[in-house]
Amino acid sequence: MLIDIVEWYDKEKKEFLLWIWEQTILNLATKCDTKKIFAFLKNVWIVNIDEHEQKVYVGVSNEISMASIKKFLGKQIKESIKTVYNPQFDVDFVIYTPFLNWWDLTLDLKKVLNLKEDKKTRTIEPKIKNKLSEYFGILFDPKFTFDSFVAGANNNFAFSAAKAVADNPWTAYNPLFLYGNVGLGKTHLMQAIWNQIMANNPDKVIVYLPTSKLIDEIVEALKKNNLNTLLSKFDNVDALLLDDVQFLSGKDKTQEVFHNIFNDFESKQKQIILSWDRPPKELINIEPRLKSRFGKWIVVDLKSPDFETRIAILQSKLDAKGESMDYELLEIIAKYITSNVRELEWALNTLLTRKNLMWCDLKEDDVIDCLRTLGYIEAKNEMENSKIAEMNTKSAQNFWKIVEMAAEYYGLSVSDLKSDSRKQEITMARQLLMLIAKKYYGWTLEKVWDYFGWKNHASVIYAINNIEKKLKSNKELAHDYNVFVERVEQ
Repeated sequence: MLIDIVEWYDKEKKEFLLWIWEQTILNLATKCDTKKIFAFLKNVWIVNIDEHEQKVYVGVSNEISMASIKKFLGKQIKESIKTVYNPQFDVDFVIYTPFLNWWDLTLDLKKVLNLKEDKKTRTIEPKIKNKLSEYFGILFDPKFTFDSFVAGANNNFAFSAAKAVADNPWTAYNPLFLYGNVGLGKTHLMQAIWNQIMANNPDKVIVYLPTSKLIDEIVEALKKNNLNTLLSKFDNVDALLLDDVQFLSGKDKTQEVFHNIFNDFESKQKQIILSWDRPPKELINIEPRLKSRFGKWIVVDLKSPDFETRIAILQSKLDAKGESMDYELLEIIAKYITSNVRELEWALNTLLTRKNLMWCDLKEDDVIDCLRTLGYIEAKNEMENSKIAEMNTKSAQNFWKIVEMAAEYYGLSVSDLKSDSRKQEITMARQLLMLIAKKYYGWTLEKVWDYFGWKNHASVIYAINNIEKKLKSNKELAHDYNVFVERVEQ
């Protein structure tokens, strides 16, 4: 469940919610291990109490966190809230979007639970870490971080799962399996996890390996009859990230060795993260016992990015390079390269190279020529693509007529519809127009929020999702919507 965004709380309500949550945590500590509470609830708070509905809403940031909290602490949290606040109130866990960007209902759980640093935490000698790094090879890239990963509808669940593992390794998200086609960001997420765990746990040994590298190590160990030496290396490893597991296909002896490593890590509750290019059941020539083990844990997939996400990826790559490009040109690239992030970057790098070599700004013809050279556009479509800018201009002019119609229909002004007013009649009309712009004019999220002067993509997504939901239950609103759609289709 996703509840409406609350943008601010007055001081009295904020202090009240914080006090109830603090008392809940203290009550919970009498029933559960405090370290477990800290691991699961450091980014969880009470976000609202509805006296009319008699409900207490506990907010979490994503679906992964919600599933784990419900599984491991859900019953105890509900009991504690009922004890602390009111036994007649129900407790609902909700996904709360402000957690994605900001939140000021913070509670210092370490202070509340009186948690101190564990003096007995194992510290591994630097020389052992150096030997392991030298043995397995330095195969990570520090540029792969969560901040540089563009999350969209196609991969938000995978991103949330990976981030949750990086924030809380060795807990509920173990093992974690990622799958998706080539070029969709599996390796980026794997290495982002590696970088963050290493930054937060410098005393731990985290090993990231492409499966091909592990296969080479096992084959070499078998040749030299020193497999036990290889396996002993993994005794000092706290977390193993293995990329492209599908390459184990058909290698029976290697699969047997890997199965032993997997069992050892799982029994000792060491972190395991694996990636491959297809769902577990579709892995070819992988032992049934391995496929069965893979399928029973948390498995998340990365899909091809949608149009808006492809635009965001291109813009992110430009920002990282300190370059810029007209938005209309990015739209052309995103329109024709649809399934692979690497190919988006490949085309972008090709265009930037042309720009820097020719010492001139890129034009629409340059982009079309580049995409045709790379095989994304056939020669016969060149004429069609040269009219994109003209079509966009006509689209904007036609949409303006719908905006004027909506203003007259509701007795408002155009400036009202493009304002940030929260009045219900203005909000509903504005959201209807956003949905029409997206659905019937093919406008991107950025173009929508730029037209209405909104802050970001997230606010537009929320507005469109909200109005679509209300159209299903509000007949009067649905009638208004159909009136505008009929005008669009004329």
